[in-house]
Amino acid sequence: MTNLMDSKNLKVIITSAARIVSHYEEKQISLRNAMKILPDIMGEVPSKIYSQIHAVVFETIRHQNVLNRIIHLNFQRLLADKIDSKLRNLLRVVTYLLVISKDVENDLRFTVASQLTLNSISDPKLTSLLENYFEALRSWNMTSFLETIDDPEEKIAVKYSHPTWLVRDWLKFFGDETENILEAANQIQPVYLRLNLLNHDKTDIISRLREEDVEVEEDTDLFDIVKVISWKLPIPRLSSFKEGFYYIQDKGSALISHVLDPQEGEIVLDACAAPGGKTTHIALLQKDLGTIIALDNHYRRMTELKTKIKLFKLKSISPILYDLRLKANFNIKFDKILIDAPCSGSGTFASRPDSKWRVDRHQVKWLSKLQYSLLSNAASVLKDRNNCALVYATCSLHPFENESVVKQFLVDHPNFELHPQKIFLGTPIPEFPLAQRLFPHLNHTQGFTIFKLGLKSI
Repeated sequence: MTNLMDSKNLKVIITSAARIVSHYEEKQISLRNAMKILPDIMGEVPSKIYSQIHAVVFETIRHQNVLNRIIHLNFQRLLADKIDSKLRNLLRVVTYLLVISKDVENDLRFTVASQLTLNSISDPKLTSLLENYFEALRSWNMTSFLETIDDPEEKIAVKYSHPTWLVRDWLKFFGDETENILEAANQIQPVYLRLNLLNHDKTDIISRLREEDVEVEEDTDLFDIVKVISWKLPIPRLSSFKEGFYYIQDKGSALISHVLDPQEGEIVLDACAAPGGKTTHIALLQKDLGTIIALDNHYRRMTELKTKIKLFKLKSISPILYDLRLKANFNIKFDKILIDAPCSGSGTFASRPDSKWRVDRHQVKWLSKLQYSLLSNAASVLKDRNNCALVYATCSLHPFENESVVKQFLVDHPNFELHPQKIFLGTPIPEFPLAQRLFPHLNHTQGFTIFKLGLKSI
């Protein structure tokens, strides 16, 4: 977050952020959707103020377990009947600014935060407690705070603002690498653009971006990807974005379609297609000269897919509302199949910090069963030919959703095996060295796990 300027702007940022966090919590929606109420709060929002409110909202939820713990430590006897949702979220926001954020001048932070909070209540006893609370935060020491936690795994979870259950699992699977993974999940990853090279020349796209004050760097691994170095306006506000010159897509996500390696003339099944980022990428890699059956069971997201098809002027994609958990009753078989499976999203916590608080171990195990059914049903419609392949990928790092699913699939489908991947940028998975996992701290992308499967050669 950049400098929050004067006290007036800081007040606007704190109050707006607290209202958005309350809206997110009450409606049980994503932070991205919760941010949409900002114009209702303050009308037309200057882009600089918008970005600062966005940062405070996302960072408050990113560190939600730490903030809750600090608040509970000071107000545990009052939580039930004195601290309502509005005050709790105001405390979360100001506690983030006072304890975790280092971007606001100290005295200004404490003056504005304490005034706003104290002015929102009338209970004398609570006022006194809050005054003591702010005084305690003035000299708050996170190291000393962590030392009060006896459970070493819980201490790591609080230190890196992650669910304790997930830390326990990842320590078991990833060992000493876990803390590096957790730390990277709290850092914003680079922004990448996937270029529409079917309708535009790469040089022309980069020139157009420069005209709109966006500097990019060409990727050395994927020919149709550039990394955004600097910008003035948010990318989605640019006319070049609205005209379909490119699509905002993480490099790791784009890698998946390159691993699938669709060729002109091939028939491709995108089994979990909406909202269409990878579907349209497959079509572009085929130069719109293939046949893509794009399935999904989510009506609204399928509408987004159709919008993207129109934006990129693609003719090879046939979107079909269908749930592949049902048996795949098709009259055709496919040269290539992509299963970009629904998952916990544990590789995308950097950009979607709210998702880590919406999932637990029970849900991950439930997701693994869903993922297995999708993989098994899709495999039944893969052509039995050389070079035909099924790519199973998730934006999760959790082995329950990856290794465990593929291991069970190979046991139940002994005619399938892992195939080498044309482009290998990640870390080999010990149990399946032909598969790769991209880690944010190693690859500077979101976290993805990618398997390429095919029928065994006779």
